[in-house]
Amino acid sequence: MSSQERRAADRRRAWGRGPIILKLESLDRRQLLNGTSFLPDLVGTSLSSVHYADWNQSIEVQGQVKNQGGSPVATPFNVELFASPSPAIGRYAVPVGMVTIPAGVGVGQSVPFDTTIKLPATPLPGVSKSGIVYLNMKVDPTHSVPDSNYHNNQGLGMPFETSYVLITATQPPKLEGSTLAVSSTNTTWGSTVTVTAQIRNQSAGAAPPTRAMLVLTSAGQTAEWPNDVSVGNLNVPAIAPWQTVNVVQTFTLPATAPTLLAGGSSFTLSMIQDANYQTNSSYPHLPTVGVHYDQVPMTITAPANSTATAAPLADLAASSVQSSNQTLAWGQTFQVTTTVQNLGQGNAGPFTVRFLLVGQNGSINQGIFLGDAQVPGLQAGYNQQIVQTLTIPARVPAGMTLNSVGYTRVAVIVDAENTVNESLISNNLAESAPIVVRLPGTNGTSTVPTTATPGTLPSLKAQPAPKRRFRKYHHVNHVVHIPAKLHRRTPRKGSSLFNELAGLPKQVNNIIKHYV
Repeated sequence: MSSQERRAADRRRAWGRGPIILKLESLDRRQLLNGTSFLPDLVGTSLSSVHYADWNQSIEVQGQVKNQGGSPVATPFNVELFASPSPAIGRYAVPVGMVTIPAGVGVGQSVPFDTTIKLPATPLPGVSKSGIVYLNMKVDPTHSVPDSNYHNNQGLGMPFETSYVLITATQPPKLEGSTLAVSSTNTTWGSTVTVTAQIRNQSAGAAPPTRAMLVLTSAGQTAEWPNDVSVGNLNVPAIAPWQTVNVVQTFTLPATAPTLLAGGSSFTLSMIQDANYQTNSSYPHLPTVGVHYDQVPMTITAPANSTATAAPLADLAASSVQSSNQTLAWGQTFQVTTTVQNLGQGNAGPFTVRFLLVGQNGSINQGIFLGDAQVPGLQAGYNQQIVQTLTIPARVPAGMTLNSVGYTRVAVIVDAENTVNESLISNNLAESAPIVVRLPGTNGTSTVPTTATPGTLPSLKAQPAPKRRFRKYHHVNHVVHIPAKLHRRTPRKGSSLFNELAGLPKQVNNIIKHYV
């Protein structure tokens, strides 16, 4: 056999057992891709939000979705929003909102949306010390729209499908009395008194509508439970930062001296700000300025020829405080069950049952307000079970510092504002068994900041889409470059032919795999 014949035989054998390499020229590839050009291609083109907010706060988010495919979208689809410790929707991402885009998004059409989301109540695992939380958009998460490229439905980065929020403690308001005056500082039990008050907000945080409580204490006593007797309330409107409001209201003193105040005639009328704990959950709230600002001395005596007699007195008592959880975390919701009894001879009118988070020793001199339950009344000899759902604040109140693992109790105060005249008050307090409350964080302690610090955002670089063909739009004084299409490249894990062809349609890949 000649050498030429041998070479021809070798070529025939090599052809039978060797690989077939299919080379796609650019024109061929474009023709194959045109097979899916009739499908829609949904992609997020914008996502923005406020950049300063606190946990559990509602914020506004604006975004935009574009159909850059070859046909209109025939069905409605959703855009899901996530809060995440990283720019990607990872294992610790939490859904925070959903927006529905109606059907009919045309070819090349962009649809904006504007929604309100609520950030998670507690810090997310993995959030960096900088306190940055990322908001991520996922277009059509259930693939309800036949899309030519699902890879660009998420993960394009800022500013296309990602925004960010710097977690910053909200500036709390600070309400103070600047004037407190009464129509008469020398009066009798059962008389009507007119109160003129001025309240200031000494902070950069806005105050919602609150209630200021008017309490009487014997001269020299601290205006806190169990020394004070509530005699009236002032409805305080919302107060903007650094602003002042004036309130004039009347109240009627009890017909006879309450048991707590019996035996004397010199008293102090105090104005307790934010008695419903709308601005600050630290307990107790006390007058902070002094005489003529949020306190005024008064002399109250029995009226001449008074025929008023003391009615049978109630005796309210709390018992059996049970928590649904023995280990809690900040921001967690749980239930507390307690029983209120009336052990006295008289019926009790409406009263408040207050729930506090206090130290292991059960002292209520310093605690955290958890909630109130309003009881319309309780007849003598009866009892009332109360099941109250409570939430521990996501942050420790301003000024408090606690250990990372603390043993606490839930304290229950029956008739917390002393509106019911009772024969005995020492049994109005009860506590639960010790409960473990864990703080988030790794530094062992947590102190709540009280002042927002604008201008501390780190430099964050936007993550643009990969370089593609750009269209040029001329504005008034500058030129804006906008990508013609947004894509997300499949990560390149190696030099394998299959990785190189990962961006091709499935049908093309199947043909190549069949022959290769």
